[in-house]
Amino acid sequence: MCGSQVPGPRPLEASTWPERYAEPHQDASCAMCEKDFAAPDIGWGLLLRRGVYGNAYLWRSGRVRGYVVVMWTGGHVARLTDLTARQLAGFMTEVTSAGRAIEAHYRPMPGLNVSLLENDIPHLHAHLIPRHPTAPTPDRPPAFAHLDRDRQDETHIQADAAALRALLADPGATEAVVGDTLPPSGGSGSRDAGRAGDEGSEEAVV
Repeated sequence: MCGSQVPGPRPLEASTWPERYAEPHQDASCAMCEKDFAAPDIGWGLLLRRGVYGNAYLWRSGRVRGYVVVMWTGGHVARLTDLTARQLAGFMTEVTSAGRAIEAHYRPMPGLNVSLLENDIPHLHAHLIPRHPTAPTPDRPPAFAHLDRDRQDETHIQADAAALRALLADPGATEAVVGDTLPPSGGSGSRDAGRAGDEGSEEAVV
């Protein structure tokens, strides 16, 4: 390529990662740990199911109806990779159970995005984002601004929460969606208490 210049490497940009992520420590304040996991409403969202490893909440923010967040409740943990094998299996089973309930309630639904972003709040949580048939940009994830800005219609929130709770209370209720069921993730099992060591556009659908 005569006369062309081969571009050099791009200069590194200064890190803008929050300091709490650069040096995570167990005594740091945590907005999620400060929530009352026994409450039916934590402000951010309505409790759908209190699990052994995490709680599922129907989120109030954003424009995507049915946006659910599963928050780890077994002590402060920042990353999925901090979990033991047993904790990982338990938490992801509960995330999957919430996803199946979402798929059962919002049918037909062509897709469900599940994200563990670890970008802002250093506490383990999974985002479950329904991709409704009317949503644009099906070839890429929805812009996070559409999950964070604005607020869900409270009437929809209350009605959807009731329906999702019923589905999560009966694991067999989602069998028609997946052709199989996972073992119940809640119940009388003991929580692995303490710290581990053993996160386009989308429009709400009315």
